[in-house]
Amino acid sequence: MKANVMKTFLNVVFASFVVISIIGVTSCKKTDEPGPTPEPQPATYTIKGQVLHQETNQPVAGVLVTMGTLTQTTNTTGNFQFTGLAQAGKYTLVFTKDDYFSSTYSIEFAQAGPNHTVVYTLTATLVPYVEGVTPLNPVNGGSINVSGTGETVTTLTIPSGTTVTDNSGQPVTGSINITAVTERDIVVNPPTHAPALGVYRFEPSGLQFSNPLTLLVDNPVPGYRHNNVRLEFYNETNNTWEIQSQTVSHITSGNDYSTTINHFSLYKIGYQIITTETSAEEEIEVPDSVIRNFSLVNLPVTKITYNSMSGTVLDEPIATSLSELGITGEDATALTKLIEEALKDVFNGALPTSQYTVSSKDLAVNRTILPGYKLLTTGVQNMVTKTISFVLVKLSTSSLVTVSIKATSAGMVTLSFQDKIFDEHDHGMGGGGSN
Repeated sequence: MKANVMKTFLNVVFASFVVISIIGVTSCKKTDEPGPTPEPQPATYTIKGQVLHQETNQPVAGVLVTMGTLTQTTNTTGNFQFTGLAQAGKYTLVFTKDDYFSSTYSIEFAQAGPNHTVVYTLTATLVPYVEGVTPLNPVNGGSINVSGTGETVTTLTIPSGTTVTDNSGQPVTGSINITAVTERDIVVNPPTHAPALGVYRFEPSGLQFSNPLTLLVDNPVPGYRHNNVRLEFYNETNNTWEIQSQTVSHITSGNDYSTTINHFSLYKIGYQIITTETSAEEEIEVPDSVIRNFSLVNLPVTKITYNSMSGTVLDEPIATSLSELGITGEDATALTKLIEEALKDVFNGALPTSQYTVSSKDLAVNRTILPGYKLLTTGVQNMVTKTISFVLVKLSTSSLVTVSIKATSAGMVTLSFQDKIFDEHDHGMGGGGSN
């Protein structure tokens, strides 16, 4: 009987303790009822970029950047930006400035969900004009050295007895001031683009010749040549490179590439590469990842700070990739230059480096945190890995050698926003709207 009484007494004490504990917790967590959850905001898209001089790698100010009906002009550091774009899809940017060749870049945004902002950062390069004029009478014939080729000797030979007509079919007689210069390649379709052994502009544009003109280009690599070399003509109307029927031959005796042209315009001797691509998302640091509103009024948020990577990083140095295939010395030096130029075409004019640049950026936002809520922000960056394969022919054995270069680019940043009610971990952290 005493045992039952004692058990009843303990139960009553325990129940009292539970009631007291519940009352204490309830008193501790009592707050004003939070307002309704904010409505999701549509996704927005931002394009940021910098324009650099192709030869000096210095910023170019005063470049007109045209994107449809929108325009921007680069500032003293070569920077520009288009913010608050409401639509996903493809955007084409055209860069123009006096004394430079114009340049075109296309990017494409995938559709993002509500409460997302996608930021694309690019580096564009502009190439300055190169001058070079040679007077020559086609009836007498002769050879012209192409200007701007550096160590690679390039000549255009006009056979004697050649007659000329202009682009309207009218005869052209006497000496002609012929311009023959090299230019930077025009990259219009990266997935199928053929890197250039050389790009050549011959003017006056539109001249037609009765005899084929021989274009002879020195192969800068002593022991190897590129496989599948071809002649391409730049169609300015369609903004495309068109493969020509004239073959490009390799002349073993002089280690030269040889082909012919019949009219003056912009030509390229290019070679095919094989490109494969994979992508993955990598988390980035967001210092403003949690912003809490402990006050009794709405808290406006006008910017979010995040740390992102920029640039393209090689998986291993080019020299290492060549050495693993037994390519060293002069061959490695010459091939490295050609591979670097091809990589610039693939990666929007920027040569891959050994490490990324990490920088803190501010993104302008227009969000409101209700009382009793916190704003959670997370960020990811798209990392695109490309493997570029170059097929070579070893001159001494005629065997094929494939050089594969792998590089990863830091791409678009996506920030995701989420409004959440405070939980027990937020209790007792003071007022205001900070981390």
